[in-house]
Amino acid sequence: MLAILAITLPVFLVIGVGYWCGKIKLLPAETQRILSLFVFYCSLPSYLFVSMAKVPKALILNPDYILAFACAMAGIAFLGWLVVRHYYPTHTASRVLGTMASCHTNSVLIGVPIIVGAYGSPAPVVVVTLFQVIVATTIILTVIEAQQEGKPFAFLNTVKTIFRNPIVGASFLGIACAWNEWPLPVVLEKGCELLGSACIPTALFALGLSLSQPKAALNAQTRPVIYSLVMLKCFAHPALAWLVGTYVFHLQDPWLGSLIIVSAMPTAVNNFTFSQRYGAFVEESTHIVFMTSIITFFTLSALLLFLPGLHHG
Repeated sequence: MLAILAITLPVFLVIGVGYWCGKIKLLPAETQRILSLFVFYCSLPSYLFVSMAKVPKALILNPDYILAFACAMAGIAFLGWLVVRHYYPTHTASRVLGTMASCHTNSVLIGVPIIVGAYGSPAPVVVVTLFQVIVATTIILTVIEAQQEGKPFAFLNTVKTIFRNPIVGASFLGIACAWNEWPLPVVLEKGCELLGSACIPTALFALGLSLSQPKAALNAQTRPVIYSLVMLKCFAHPALAWLVGTYVFHLQDPWLGSLIIVSAMPTAVNNFTFSQRYGAFVEESTHIVFMTSIITFFTLSALLLFLPGLHHG
């Protein structure tokens, strides 16, 4: 049990410190935005590039793993859509963002440190991140943008935006180096390692700051949909991932364990970011991201306790 807490507790402790600093207003209001930009454009791409460049080929390409994740995600997305279409019958953006909240996992901010601590490599979470960014996010933004007036080229614009994402570019570059067995120059490797070492604590601290922002009280109209989507994300998603991974794709550890853990991550912060951008599902997203982040401390600890094949070195 202590070994499991050694994986999860430091992650949520840093989030908690960021949350506390935000609540007492210890730092300027723009701190969270600045730290998030630093992580997104500088530190995380460096970390992913050098990490993926050192990963063996066998850990990069596992089509059964990514198909299992895609099937589980699609299954939960369908259930989430059934929930939100009842509450938002005519508002496309809210339905799409509500569906996203049920299945889009926080694969970077929380996924990377948990998976690295549990299995010793970020590869399983990186391929999930790429799938979510390139495939899932493209679908989400294209559907929303297509409903906006004067947006006839929503798909092409979204694809351009996705591939300008530094996380996508850095991950693909690292994968290319590993696949072709290109050695990294020492100066580049050490520089990226130094810059990348700041990404996990900074990202977790910034997440804590974002969670500390004031939230409107739950009201009778939004409470059922929020609770339903939280239950889907925290409990149904990892359960379906286990079923699909075990009985459909017959995955073995560490892939099966990684699939379950990644699926059990809280709702991605991007759900709130997109809600703010499109002015839809904002209140619901705020509560869902916060509640799933709290609940998954306990669910992830419980899952890690029973999953075999963990890396404790």
